[in-house]
Amino acid sequence: MQFEVIKSIQDFKSIKNEWNLLFDKIHTCSIFQSFIFNYSSWKEMLSHSSSNSLFIIKIIEDNAMIGVLPLYNDSKNTLRFINDIHCDFCDIILSKEINLSVLFYSLIHDYKQTKIKLINIRKNSIIYSFGLDNNFSNIIFFSSEYFTSFQVKEGNYPDNYDKLLCRERGEIRRIIKKNSNCEHIILNKSNCDFPIDDILILRNKMISHGIRNNNFLTRNHLKLIQILYNNDLIEISCIRDKQIRALLFVMKNKDYKLYWIDVYDNNAYTATLYNYIAYIKSKSLISQICINLGRGDYNWKIKKFRPEIHELYTLNIFSNIFFKINYIIKSFILSKIKSIYIKFK
Repeated sequence: MQFEVIKSIQDFKSIKNEWNLLFDKIHTCSIFQSFIFNYSSWKEMLSHSSSNSLFIIKIIEDNAMIGVLPLYNDSKNTLRFINDIHCDFCDIILSKEINLSVLFYSLIHDYKQTKIKLINIRKNSIIYSFGLDNNFSNIIFFSSEYFTSFQVKEGNYPDNYDKLLCRERGEIRRIIKKNSNCEHIILNKSNCDFPIDDILILRNKMISHGIRNNNFLTRNHLKLIQILYNNDLIEISCIRDKQIRALLFVMKNKDYKLYWIDVYDNNAYTATLYNYIAYIKSKSLISQICINLGRGDYNWKIKKFRPEIHELYTLNIFSNIFFKINYIIKSFILSKIKSIYIKFK
């Protein structure tokens, strides 16, 4: 097994075909592991900062690429997944199991990296198994986040979802009735150009009302979303009456639909929740559907949809014990500051 580090966007682009062949073989991958997501994320978002540097690990065996670890070095000289902040799930892409100890040892010792931080790891990842079973002193592995998902049978939602109680089905019907004056449509590249103007209107409303901060859906982030939309990897669930009231970006993964990002008019009562419901209702009329609500075990998700709750994990690897202790101390101080802030907010 050999490793090759890709540090230029030209070399990144040159492995597109190999990456796509690898990705198509692996059914556990999400769109976040696709070449187009990683390449476009780097080009449109991360490469604009001079403090970021590309650091993709190409894993080779018998002169063939058997895996890729899509990383970059950030301003703190920490190796992390490309665009991990906006990825609900991060992972290495492998066509066969490898010894991750060898890979991580090489990154720390041969490539002189001081810290590796891998977030949003699911239980079906080889990184999870490594983090769980390793006995290295300079590693911290922990549960850090949650995501939720559920499956709905073919039929008329909410009657086709057995987990819901009668009162919960009644609440969903009430929301549907409350929004009966609205139209629900699903936009995709075949029936609509990317609705950038409508997105910006709703985005600006959310920011002006303090629902999101000024860094929400930047132009560069929207450019990435538009690329995914134009490549038919995203469709947009839309609620409208005389105006667009809510838009939901849905990633079209192989085995499930992932609710990724939504924008909405906060003056339109329940419009965004109705958008979630209307999408499920539309899709489940045709076939059984698996809905992934993405990161966050928020109360409203649990109460309205009764999904399964799954853990996500973080793996931190340090080059020496000093960096590990420094991280632990800083994390402790930040957690105390956060708890005090929440208490007096």
